[in-house]
Amino acid sequence: MLRLVRTLAVLSALALSSCLTHAQTPAAPAAGTPPAAQAPRPPRPAPTNIKALPKDITGDQISALMREYEGDLGVGCGFCHASDPVTKRPNAALDTNPMKETARYMITMTADLNAHLDTMPGKMYADPVTCGTCHRGEKHPSVFVPAQRAPQTPRPPAAATPPPPSAR
Repeated sequence: MLRLVRTLAVLSALALSSCLTHAQTPAAPAAGTPPAAQAPRPPRPAPTNIKALPKDITGDQISALMREYEGDLGVGCGFCHASDPVTKRPNAALDTNPMKETARYMITMTADLNAHLDTMPGKMYADPVTCGTCHRGEKHPSVFVPAQRAPQTPRPPAAATPPPPSAR
């Protein structure tokens, strides 16, 4: 019986100390507010080996753009960027992945489309063309096949109809 009382006392003390510790823990900062102890993140380094994007793009801008590409294509960095042989992590400066050249071509193509859409008389489109316009979250966009239409049969020439008997 004494053993049971001691066990209950120890468990109660542990539970009480856990509650007190939890109550004294400061509340987490609200979402979106940085903790006071952390300094703001420094800007990302300037990108290198830029061929299809503006040369003055910043590291933070290219990082945001790459996240958009990932969402538009439903892929990760390694889909276009080759892995560094030492670190085994994607290295944006390497050109050894052939998909990177395809990506550069597609980036140039969408920029060209948007430039032409902006100058089109009677512009009907408000949104720019993006990778997601065609890819829709797939690494290889699905092929659009128009619905089959019934073949148009030529109409026979209208035959001269005789006038009605009352008109004779």
